[in-house]
Amino acid sequence: MRVLVTGATGFVGGHLIEHLVSAGDQVVGVCRSGEWPATLEHLAAVARLEPCDLAHIDEPSLVAWLDRKQPQAIYHLAAQSNPQRSLANPRETWAQNLGGTLNLLESVAKTGLKPRIVLVGSGVSYGNPAPEHLPVDETCPLLPNNPYAASKAAADLLGIQHHLTHGAEIMIARPFNHSGPRQSDQYVLASLARQVAEVEAGRSPAVEHGNLAIVRDFTDVRDLVKAYRLLILKGHPGLVYNLGTGRDLSLQQMLEILISLARTSIPTHANPARMRAVDLPRLLANASRLTQHTGWTPQLSIETTLADMLQYWRDQPPVSA
Repeated sequence: MRVLVTGATGFVGGHLIEHLVSAGDQVVGVCRSGEWPATLEHLAAVARLEPCDLAHIDEPSLVAWLDRKQPQAIYHLAAQSNPQRSLANPRETWAQNLGGTLNLLESVAKTGLKPRIVLVGSGVSYGNPAPEHLPVDETCPLLPNNPYAASKAAADLLGIQHHLTHGAEIMIARPFNHSGPRQSDQYVLASLARQVAEVEAGRSPAVEHGNLAIVRDFTDVRDLVKAYRLLILKGHPGLVYNLGTGRDLSLQQMLEILISLARTSIPTHANPARMRAVDLPRLLANASRLTQHTGWTPQLSIETTLADMLQYWRDQPPVSA
């Protein structure tokens, strides 16, 4: 299958390309720079990477490029994906997340191509669901409380509109929290795993944390990308699919798992600077539609995910002062 992956050099993009290549797909990735980061240089031998800024490219150029590539499937991952950054720079977030999606879908429509498309949204678009909506299924109202979540919800609606207007074979994926090796330490589990590795190595006295009462449903990124490919193969166009494990754990519990995996005693303390201005107390996914339509179920436990993340950070060279 000829496959296009936008946001190819991101955390999920790298894992997705690894999975697609292992499944025999021919992959072209795009990102703004057109260059693989050091952590993904191994993909240069198996996937082509080209520069493309979806938020700013002119439509004729993108149409011509798509005509040349003739993708049979598109995974649209490209996004500004950090909720806290979106609060600091909402215009950039909207330009990338909605504007980039608009440019891509309008250009696909003008080519006359009919690729299967997975648009990657986000479970945070549901906001802070009322208790009667937990676990969250796809009928839960969208109540986004930051520009990232709102722009993702808007892009989802754009995808549904293109399905209804142009017959585009678009499936909307709404992943809940996900993590795994190579994730940036801007995200909470990666930050905790990195800090545990730093304390183990004697480079830090303690793990600093924010609000550990937050409850989340974390999926391993290596399970997540398998779900995306299954949606291309078996998903129903025009439908939204939540993606999660259905298992909710507090950050306190996940930190305790990391500490249990450590090779030494790990002191911890709360840092008010790590408390978020806007956060959701509990978010849990109902992914039964995804399972019913594709057969997907998560295979990797949170314990495995955390163990692999901790080992990843142990293997990283120390950061120079």
